[in-house]
Amino acid sequence: MSLDFAVSERQSLSSSFRAAEVKNLLARRLTIPPHPEWALPEQINWRSDPFKDRNWRLQLHMLRWLEPLRHAAARGNDQAFDMWLHYVRDWVKSNPPEKPASGWAWKDMADGIRALQFCMAAPLVRDRSPGDLEWLEASIRTHAARLADPAHMGIANHALHQQEALFVCGRILDDEPLWKLAVSRMGSLLEEQYDPQGMNAEGAVAYHYNNYIWWERALKRLDIEGIKRPNGAVRHLAAPEGIAHATRPDGTFVQIGDTDSGTPAAIRSPVTDYVSSAGKTGSAPTDLTKVYDAGYIFCRSGWGETERNLDEETYFSISFGSALRVHGHPDGGSLTYSADTVNWIVDPGKFQYGTSVPRDHFFSRASHSLVNINGREPKKDATVSLLRKASTPRYHDFLFNDDSFDGIQLTRRVVYSVNGEYLVVVDQVNSQTECTGVQRWQLGPGVQTQVSRHLVELTSGDHRASLSFSGTRTTLEAINGQTDPFDGWVSTGWKQKEAATAILATKTGTKFRFITVLASGKDTHPRIVTHQGTRPGEFCLQVDTGKGSEYILMGSDSVSFPPSPPQQNQPRDTQPSSPVRRSRTGRAHHLDSSSRTEVFDLLEDGRSQGFHSSPDRRNEIAFSLQHEANTRGLVDDIDLGLGAGIADLSQAIPDRENTKLIGPHRSALVNWDNKPDWYPTFYSMPVLSHDRHFNPNLGISGASIQTVPAGPLTLPFAVVPATGNTLTVLFQGAINRARIRTPIFQRLRYQVELDAGPTVVFSDPTLDLSSSMGLGWHLGTERTDLVHVIADTISRVAEWLNVQNIVLAGSSGGGFTALQVGSHIPDAFVVAISPQVDLRNYSTRLAKAALVPAFGSINPPTSGHLVKRVSVPDRMRSQRTFPRTTLASMFHRGCERGRPASLPV
Repeated sequence: MSLDFAVSERQSLSSSFRAAEVKNLLARRLTIPPHPEWALPEQINWRSDPFKDRNWRLQLHMLRWLEPLRHAAARGNDQAFDMWLHYVRDWVKSNPPEKPASGWAWKDMADGIRALQFCMAAPLVRDRSPGDLEWLEASIRTHAARLADPAHMGIANHALHQQEALFVCGRILDDEPLWKLAVSRMGSLLEEQYDPQGMNAEGAVAYHYNNYIWWERALKRLDIEGIKRPNGAVRHLAAPEGIAHATRPDGTFVQIGDTDSGTPAAIRSPVTDYVSSAGKTGSAPTDLTKVYDAGYIFCRSGWGETERNLDEETYFSISFGSALRVHGHPDGGSLTYSADTVNWIVDPGKFQYGTSVPRDHFFSRASHSLVNINGREPKKDATVSLLRKASTPRYHDFLFNDDSFDGIQLTRRVVYSVNGEYLVVVDQVNSQTECTGVQRWQLGPGVQTQVSRHLVELTSGDHRASLSFSGTRTTLEAINGQTDPFDGWVSTGWKQKEAATAILATKTGTKFRFITVLASGKDTHPRIVTHQGTRPGEFCLQVDTGKGSEYILMGSDSVSFPPSPPQQNQPRDTQPSSPVRRSRTGRAHHLDSSSRTEVFDLLEDGRSQGFHSSPDRRNEIAFSLQHEANTRGLVDDIDLGLGAGIADLSQAIPDRENTKLIGPHRSALVNWDNKPDWYPTFYSMPVLSHDRHFNPNLGISGASIQTVPAGPLTLPFAVVPATGNTLTVLFQGAINRARIRTPIFQRLRYQVELDAGPTVVFSDPTLDLSSSMGLGWHLGTERTDLVHVIADTISRVAEWLNVQNIVLAGSSGGGFTALQVGSHIPDAFVVAISPQVDLRNYSTRLAKAALVPAFGSINPPTSGHLVKRVSVPDRMRSQRTFPRTTLASMFHRGCERGRPASLPV
């Protein structure tokens, strides 16, 4: 004998089994998941095919179903050993490679998985029936020779199973050329199946997950033997991030390719732990949008870190690339969409392997959410190419070319509004001859529909969404649970399906387009209005989701969100924009320290002048600030507060008739002349402004909004005087900038209703630095520490109100600020609910979103004066002040992931 039994013992990665499975097998009841039970004969006909299913036949010959018997036998079960030995002997006798009883006996992958069972059984046979070792070794050698022969090598994961088995065979046979061949092939296969982004080539989310699990096991076998992993293994290590992105907000895989369901729970990594646990453990991926060259785009509104749970976030996916992928479907351009806990648009799924009416439908291009051409067969080798991608803090824009139909130019453009969380899909069809295009939307199970002329209202429980069709008349049809022809279904598991409505939108001609808006609403179905007055090639929509409203203007290669729709014959600025001048360091101006200093000086000086200038002069200053914004490229997202400064100086206020219309900048907040009846916000409180610090001599009476200068920023706070000895001060936490206008005074109404005495609520002016920032922690800027300004203001207000007690309170980001400010007011009492205490240990994405505009730094500070700005313990140590504090951790929907706060001081 030349078997190395120690290898077998080392490579036995599991010895567990279910007693019920052993009991069933001994009672001759065989269940090979996901198939039904089969009466196991004493003498198997290895050509058996009781369910007419290729997967069952392949699994029968893997002999993996015998593993529970082997494990039970190793623990002393004689009956289990006898049955195991009987069937293994019979299989070997009945299926020699040269003349097997079944054509499935030596199919690739079956040979590899079976070979592993034989290798793992060597110690058992040695101990229980040593006379059988000879034929077992001979069979292992036969399998090893077969696996080493390139003529019998499979592809993709089939090849993986074969090389894994070849490696173990080579080790147990002490055959160095064999196991080295396996390692070499593994390296080539890894580089073939995984790209540099860590995405698998098989074309299905389920197989991206499966392959990670399988490769982890195969590579672990090399680790056990002390063999260095091949170079390609580094690509495999990046796979969990892609798997996390391919997981919908509800924790299930998005159904792309041969994927019916599943979760990433079995993968142990921080990012998959996060999506599997609804954000309770692990850490979220850094990116919200990920474009994978292998043919996937995944995008979501957030990772549930702030005001929403993870399952309430909005999510969409797009598939593109080749139609020829091992477990992929011809689905290039297909979309899925999830929002408000509902999977509104889904892919149809797998159903089974082989051929059947449902499988043929679910696999077809016609079952996916994209455009098909009636009477035309798509090319089997079609490719959908990503021609253009543009991602900004305001929108994402993707353009695809689809060559599926000869003689027809087909493009799909997908634009996602970050603020509105809706999709605008433009499908353009240009044909040499007249054709009929059908745009399909496959809804998820349980989604109810109401179809009208240009609108499909979608309902799932208490949730609402809509499909809106703009432009020329589109014929709409809804299909649900139809059997002839088979349509209106999605696959939910192996040979399982559920009726699910498909919406078909149809147009005919040689040149036409579908303009479709997919949006979810809050307590209402979203409404879309098409506005006239656009130029040729443009269209303008007003999208009102009930959460917010905005105008979106789209050109052939442009996207903008104007404050109002274009008017017919309205002149537009045709002058070329000023070129962006280079900063001193060549970096973007918002990251260049000199540019930041210059901009902040201009803002501070401009507001200072504003208190002593005429309206015309203030408008001149606003114009000069706009010029600075244009020439520095500070016009989108991170504008360093220029938009807010311009609004203050020009006295810009939002359209009060459209309360849902959300713009990138807040309303004007500085009452230069302190007119008593100035109400620029949506709060029914006047605004009074101080040119230096809080001064009660302005004649304050009743509830009001006050502003004080804070370097280049304007600090707004609401004051509600009342009888009482305790002043309650509240701080703003995270907000959704798509749904909430600034300034926002969180929990003001609730606190006033408590009738607990005077109240002050601070809105965070740090948000003025970036229109996409939702959480700023009252950081201010690198040279303006808002905590000092806030603490001084609180002390002045408390003195004016003649109160004896000050309570500083906030939740999450507001709790962080309460703790920071508390270190400057020694007698204050702090109540911090689930606060962050060190931003360096918080979500990298959210911290970076604040630190870049606030400090001009991509990375959080680790030394110097800025450290205390991001760390409560460092602030308290520097002040030598430790206020009386109550820390509370909330364990309910909407809390900060239910994690207890810690305050190491």
